[in-house]
Amino acid sequence: MIELAHVSKIYGKKQNKFTALEGINVVIESGATVAIVGKSGSGKSTLMHVMSGLDRVTSGTVTIDGHDISMLKKKALDSFRAQKIGFIFQAFFVQANETSVQNVSLPLEIAGVSGRKRKDLVNTALEQVDLTDKANSKARNLSGGQKQRLAIARAIVNKPSIIFADEPTGNLDSATGDKVEKLLFSFNKKLGSTLVVVTHDEDLAKKCDQQIYLKDGKIVKIVGKKGGRK
Repeated sequence: MIELAHVSKIYGKKQNKFTALEGINVVIESGATVAIVGKSGSGKSTLMHVMSGLDRVTSGTVTIDGHDISMLKKKALDSFRAQKIGFIFQAFFVQANETSVQNVSLPLEIAGVSGRKRKDLVNTALEQVDLTDKANSKARNLSGGQKQRLAIARAIVNKPSIIFADEPTGNLDSATGDKVEKLLFSFNKKLGSTLVVVTHDEDLAKKCDQQIYLKDGKIVKIVGKKGGRK
C-alpha cells in the first residue's frame, strides 16, 4: 500500500518559491492500477517523484508498505527503491552504449544480486518483453518501441512490488503504444505489482482501476475503485 498524507512539495525560496504539490492525501492499494492525470504543469510527474522517493517532500509523509520513506536517509532510500520499485520513463533513459543485457542488469547490480542469479533474471525479463534476440545489441541500435520494451524489462527484472511509469507511451506511435500498454497491464496481473501510470491520455487512464486528477498541484477528484489484490 502507498499512502500520502498532507504532502506538499515546494521548489525555490522567497519570491522564487513555487508550490508544485499542496495538501495531497491519497491511498493506493497493493496490486491496483492507478493513473495520475492532468495537463502539463499540473504536478503529475512531481507527484510520482515524491510518491516513489525520487524526490523529497517538503512536508507530509509518504508511506510504502508501512515504511515512511520520507524519513529514510539517501543510502537506505536507494536500497529500498532497488528492492521494491521499478521505473519506466517517456524518454526511456536506457544507456545507449550498453547492451540490452547490461541495461537490464543495472537494478540487480544495485540490489547486490549474485552473478548467476542475475543472468537468469535478465534472460527471463528480456524474454518477457520479446527482446531475447537483442540481448547483445547496444541500446542505441534499437527502435523507439524496442527501447521502451527494454526499459520495461529493466523495470520488472527484480520483480518489484510497485511499477511507476511516467508517460510510458508518449514517444511511441499508437500501435507500439498499445503493445507497451498491454505489457504493463500484463505484469500487473502476473506479478501482482501495483502499477502507477502518469498520463494525459484519457483512454489509458480509463483502463486503470483508479484515476487521480490533478490541477495546479492539487487533487481535484479521484475516480474509480481502489482496486488491489483480490
